[in-house]
Amino acid sequence: MSSAVITFTPLRTELGLIHAYGVDAEKFLQGQFSNDLHALASGHGQWSSYSTAKGRMIANFYVQRDGDGFWLSLAADMADIVIARLRKFRMMAKLEIARGEPESALFAVSGRGAGDLLGHALGLAAPETGNSGLVHDDRIITRLPWVDAEAFLIILPASRAEALSAGLTAAGARAGSAEDWRLQAIHAGVGMISSATTEKVIPQELNLEVLGGINFKKGCYPGQEIVARSHYLGKLKNQTYRISARAPLRAGEEIFSANMGEQSIGVVINAAADPQDGFAALAVLRAANTGEALMAGTPDGTPLSLGKLPYTLPLDVAKEG
Repeated sequence: MSSAVITFTPLRTELGLIHAYGVDAEKFLQGQFSNDLHALASGHGQWSSYSTAKGRMIANFYVQRDGDGFWLSLAADMADIVIARLRKFRMMAKLEIARGEPESALFAVSGRGAGDLLGHALGLAAPETGNSGLVHDDRIITRLPWVDAEAFLIILPASRAEALSAGLTAAGARAGSAEDWRLQAIHAGVGMISSATTEKVIPQELNLEVLGGINFKKGCYPGQEIVARSHYLGKLKNQTYRISARAPLRAGEEIFSANMGEQSIGVVINAAADPQDGFAALAVLRAANTGEALMAGTPDGTPLSLGKLPYTLPLDVAKEG
């Protein structure tokens, strides 16, 4: 097995699970989310989002398909909010929308060589490409579309979680914490909208277009007109960047720049302690101001440094051009 550090992380405190299933599940959710569920095969996954009519994201999530059902992994404090809103618009559609917990459990397995270790532990061939997956023995195993990193989401009955942990440990993985996982997601450039940032940004500002979480040909859904206008008319001004600081950062904290005074130019989306950089975060920032000195909290607050993401940002390409 690989000598690299491979972690398995129970995500019950970090991410919530929503299970939507029934004969009308695909049709109903197709009219609510930013991505195309029709293109999703069983076991496979995709990033997507749920917005207000004004295009502001209520939440974003990773969707995994299981037959005529769909599992949404999203910020834990947004699960009940999203369920309530979806139920409000369900009308006569034949589907159930419920929390996946406590009957089901969500795990992440990540690190270089995670696919090989996972295959060894479970006795199967792990998915090799991003968003591909499989349903096997009541487990949904999907490879996340992270750039230059291996990461898998596994949904399984909670009664089998202990056996999975034991098998992964025996194969050489170590247990990780929720903050470990959050830091890995920050390094991968994947942010999650929480209660601190709900309805503050549109999908493209969280880089969901780059991450494959928006389909511009799928038809109508709440906020679709705003999302399409930002895409086709080139009106996007903000995007998500990786930042670091020597002091703690928190989701929802405002970002300021040297030339904008007391006018905020962005907001922290997710943050975690980072052994290498002190504290790391993803933040939606006004691209035009990212070359200036940046501070968190107040105009004279914590100094920030910009880091690198593993993918190219569209507004940065436009500036270079």
